[in-house]
Amino acid sequence: MVLGGLLLLVAGTPALASDDRPIDVSELPAAARQFIKTHFAGAQVSHATVDGHLFDKEYKVVFTDGREIEFGKNGDWEEVDANRGQFPIAVLPQSIRSYLSQHYPDMPVMKADRDRYGYEVKLRNGLELEFDKSGRLYKIDD
Repeated sequence: MVLGGLLLLVAGTPALASDDRPIDVSELPAAARQFIKTHFAGAQVSHATVDGHLFDKEYKVVFTDGREIEFGKNGDWEEVDANRGQFPIAVLPQSIRSYLSQHYPDMPVMKADRDRYGYEVKLRNGLELEFDKSGRLYKIDD
């Protein structure tokens, strides 16, 4: 009986861990739809997915030009990856944009991650700049 319960638990765990499925853009949280409308106006969506974790949801939107956005359960952006496209610099706080224009005026941003602690910005030359949530630089990785 114990062995049977253990087998059931092990077999059922992957089903609980994730439910990655395609969705329509209209199924994204309102904040995510507004973000796309504001920063990716006119961009063609290739596909959108929701990854339903046990206690959380994450959304991902991929555009036909290769750019990608990941959103948290409430629709706030967590990652923007330009890949081969143009990075929408306006998604970053003004203090970070000012720092970048002053120190790296001709270096395009390729990717930005955001969490509760701050921002990580990756430039085309490979530098990774880390900013606190107030937008102050505190680390550079090359």
